[in-house]
Amino acid sequence: MRLKLRGPDYKDKDPERSYEDFKLRVAAYESAYVPLGEYEEKNNMQYIKMIDVGRKVIHHQLSGFLAGGIASYLSTFNLSPRQIWITRHGKSLDNQVGRLGGNSDLTESGVAYSKILYEFITKKRVEWEDDQRNRVLASENMPVPQRPGDNTPPYPDILGDLDEKNFCVWTSMMTRSIKTAYYFDQDENYDVKNWAMLNELNAGKFEGLTYKEIEAQYPEEYHKRFINKLQYIYPGVGGEGYLQVISRLRDMVREIERIKDHVLIIGHRSVARVLMAYFMDLTRDDIADLDVPLGMLFVIEPKPYGIDFHAYKYNESLATFDELLDYKTQKETQKGN
Repeated sequence: MRLKLRGPDYKDKDPERSYEDFKLRVAAYESAYVPLGEYEEKNNMQYIKMIDVGRKVIHHQLSGFLAGGIASYLSTFNLSPRQIWITRHGKSLDNQVGRLGGNSDLTESGVAYSKILYEFITKKRVEWEDDQRNRVLASENMPVPQRPGDNTPPYPDILGDLDEKNFCVWTSMMTRSIKTAYYFDQDENYDVKNWAMLNELNAGKFEGLTYKEIEAQYPEEYHKRFINKLQYIYPGVGGEGYLQVISRLRDMVREIERIKDHVLIIGHRSVARVLMAYFMDLTRDDIADLDVPLGMLFVIEPKPYGIDFHAYKYNESLATFDELLDYKTQKETQKGN
């Protein structure tokens, strides 16, 4: 009831009238509702039954890849209030000269970025927790008070949940990503982990080259990539394309969906593009050209009805991040992988 009364159907409407209206809707639902289970089991049919947004999930005679994949996804789904932050690492030595891949260290400005990122995220974390507490206090006067023992999703004991909520910081295995998380790693209030699946797209035998060098030395490969970046695979041992990055990030996406904690992902351009496209509900064709430059910080807050999204740009001169109001995702005009 609380969830529906806060939804778009009752936005800016009188709470008491909305409550009475929705009780009539529930009665209409009950008149047509048929529980899932008995008929399907008698007729040897597969089904998945999900109760209270994943508090309980029942599988019956599931078989096949697709059914297993659906069940796996549903088991990770949750509506716990949390934030998902995405950014690229600070500027690296290879970034400075435009070289692909590699495992170089951060530049001096990249080190500064890591410190300001830590300070900004820590400030935003406190602001988010204060906002959640204020929301809880405001909701006490709303209709449909929770009954004793009624702590099912999507509105658990938020105040208790805030005291336990962890903040994960996930990096790739690359030096520039790990070093960007340095200040988080010094703070016991953050849980820092390094994941190989967050590594940058592997450019194969083109690792360490610039795009100008690739265009001059391998014009056919350069043209193939220009025509279709999504399908293109870099030649050589370990070479990848965007479809390979999408494939290795599937388990990461499931983990992000599953956890109830905040998470900051300090990744790379290709990784940030794939994750942004997923959580922003973009198409696969949008991925390879999505504009995700260094110094951009994005936050996605899943909601029962859509998401809250904010974008921030690093302001090096003022040592902070400026929010970009009404920011819209856009295509990159440069040639980055």
